[in-house]
Amino acid sequence: MPPPPPPPPPPAFVGHDTALPEPVSFLTDKDVLASKPFDTTLPAHCYGRVQDPESHVPQAWWKGVFGDNLYLQTDGDVVEDPTITQEEIKLLEGHQVIRTTFQTAPPPGAEKTRILDLCCGQGRHALRLAELYPHLELHGHDQSEYLIDLARSRASEAMVTDRVQFTMGDSREIPHPDNSFSFVMMMGNSFGYFATESANMAVLKEIHRVLRPGGHAILDLTDGAYVRENYAARSWEWVNDAMLVCRERELSKDRKRLICREVVMSTSKGVIRDQFYAESLYSLEEIHQLVREAGLVPLQLKEDGTEEQTVGKDLSKRGEDLGMMEQRLFILFTKVCN
Repeated sequence: MPPPPPPPPPPAFVGHDTALPEPVSFLTDKDVLASKPFDTTLPAHCYGRVQDPESHVPQAWWKGVFGDNLYLQTDGDVVEDPTITQEEIKLLEGHQVIRTTFQTAPPPGAEKTRILDLCCGQGRHALRLAELYPHLELHGHDQSEYLIDLARSRASEAMVTDRVQFTMGDSREIPHPDNSFSFVMMMGNSFGYFATESANMAVLKEIHRVLRPGGHAILDLTDGAYVRENYAARSWEWVNDAMLVCRERELSKDRKRLICREVVMSTSKGVIRDQFYAESLYSLEEIHQLVREAGLVPLQLKEDGTEEQTVGKDLSKRGEDLGMMEQRLFILFTKVCN
């Protein structure tokens, strides 16, 4: 009898030695080789089926999720697309008080208008504003050493270090004096990472502290009421031709947070990351109440009294799983003069 046919080749996710393709186009080679690239040579722990994802969320989950350039690849269709950044800047400029703050240049010898990009990540909004409005003094602050290093590198390459500076630290401890900024922005759904309302409130109180009387601030955050009713319990998407992300989501037991699990797989290395995180969900009424309790005053953005809504799937070129970025609210508020 002839010998049996050879066995079929192994499936893509068992870790054969096919080389990884180039990273997604949003990242430069220098970015990928920056201070803390994710290490695919080490075996990643995969938790398998998990009965209680909420119990797996680390207390400071953001330190891992934003600790290397993997985040810029899995979420690069939004956070690394300059077209989307520009569209978000236009949303800000569409409101008179913000546009006036950006466009008004101080007279010669006068102090520059100071703007804070809180939880700035890799600095995409601050860097773009520095290019558009060279008369502004911009500051970015974020907890991720990797992303701040990248922001500083990009500022140097863009030759805007004379007008934008970046600091690293907790969003509840902004390293600037009281009444420092005319405008504070918190973009990209960066609010609500803490597990308790008091901790999230501390962020708003810190914004109140550094905001000048009469100054304005804006939160760009997920529409919590929408997400509670419409989140995808399971999803998957190809990040590029060789990287797949599978996600599981469920509401926390008190329905105040969305618990998320993200399993990232490579066609050559198998599972390279299995991580858990959670974000607080606020409806329009809930976030307005929180803002008021912090001593700030919400303002209407639209004539009909509703808030600005941004739909991420209309902006993303991949247009796949946008998660909590799918529908967001812009919340504008001010610090009243005493």
